[in-house]
Amino acid sequence: MSVYPDIALIGVAKGGTTALATWFESHPEVAVSRIKEPNFFSTDIRPETFSRAYLRMSPPLSDSYWAQSPLPPEHQDFVQDAGRYARLFEHAQTAQKTLEASTSYFFSKTAPDALFEANPSAHIVLILRNPVERAFSHYRMARKYGMVQSDFLTALAEDAAQPAAWGQSENFVHLSRYAESLRRWQSRWPAQQLHIYRYEDFFQDEVASWSQLCLDLGLSPHPLPERTKVFEGQDPAYPALQTFLTQHPVGRWLKSLIPSTLRGGAKKALTAKSALSLTAAERQAAWTYFETDRAECETLLNRPLSLWT
Repeated sequence: MSVYPDIALIGVAKGGTTALATWFESHPEVAVSRIKEPNFFSTDIRPETFSRAYLRMSPPLSDSYWAQSPLPPEHQDFVQDAGRYARLFEHAQTAQKTLEASTSYFFSKTAPDALFEANPSAHIVLILRNPVERAFSHYRMARKYGMVQSDFLTALAEDAAQPAAWGQSENFVHLSRYAESLRRWQSRWPAQQLHIYRYEDFFQDEVASWSQLCLDLGLSPHPLPERTKVFEGQDPAYPALQTFLTQHPVGRWLKSLIPSTLRGGAKKALTAKSALSLTAAERQAAWTYFETDRAECETLLNRPLSLWT
């Protein structure tokens, strides 16, 4: 058992890492971090630089969380203290491999080196998703939390004009351009410890993929737990109202006044009756942001990515 991860799921964001972490929680030879995404090794990404909107959506954990023993499960934090990070694996047994799943690591410029210095024998798991589908899934989540109101193509254009900065903009485009991050990880980590899968293949046959992943990581075979849906979220029927209710202080106050017995009905009324989807024309237009990057990824991975169309 290590206080640093033996296995790190590094992304991509909206690439199924939450579902995969849930699978690992069922494996008796793995201890998953109490905070699924502690982001400890992304030392170049600091919460003090985040926008107010981002912090409102993902507020840092308070000292009261760390006062608890044992620590309860949480989804995300940006842990900066090494002692606190070690506590995330206090529940691990001596023979278990430790695992965490911070999707910022793939984006971070410092994480490849920092994680290698902490545990050079670790195994890295990366799932790459069709960049347009990843960006669209991310866009749907941002609409749900009131972070964006514009249509998808407008959101891509606005996002592409912004610098890549975690926690300051949505990074719909930047997080779907993989080549630069791939080069960083490939240049630092041995190929036999860097396990890269394509999302579309991995989740097409989950049983076979899970068996192969356990084999690749040196884990004993273990049944796949009851299927965990790769969550794509729900789409708001009224994006402007959703932004008001989630981002504006008056809107949040009004939302808090809704009796608990009525919240389910209110949520249903504010949710679109059909899921948002892309037209063929929108998909083709979105691809203009990623064509060059896809070609670079094909070279880096030495495999065709023609499925990504």
